[in-house]
Amino acid sequence: MTGPRRQRDRRTTQKPNPSTQRTDERRSEAERRTAVRVPIDLWMEEVRGDEIYFRRSCNISEGGVFFDQSIPHPTGTVVTLRFALPGSPDTLQVGGEVVSAARATDGLGMGVKFTTISAQVKKTLRDFIAALAAKRGTV
Repeated sequence: MTGPRRQRDRRTTQKPNPSTQRTDERRSEAERRTAVRVPIDLWMEEVRGDEIYFRRSCNISEGGVFFDQSIPHPTGTVVTLRFALPGSPDTLQVGGEVVSAARATDGLGMGVKFTTISAQVKKTLRDFIAALAAKRGTV
């Protein structure tokens, strides 16, 4: 019993040394993203088990999508998304996981990270996003 008590006592008496603490441990949202994200108003069909939802995206990247005005699923929920990019007749399908949910201001919004994506769909998305970003001057 002296082991846990001794640890507890140390935690309350020892103060962290500010000079040794890392101030850069948390990266900003922009630093966490590895892919270009472009704004887009696009309807997507979301399938979760037997349920189908129609979601309106506000931005997309090669790695995921954000639904701005959506009532979110809990973080970790696995979904399948189907959508067609503007100007394309092809329907794309990706698997995803909810990685962020609900803004504090209104309780809406949901970020989905693509977890299952074919090489062809990834290339199609990459090309579309690059063209859109170049057109808008965001690259």
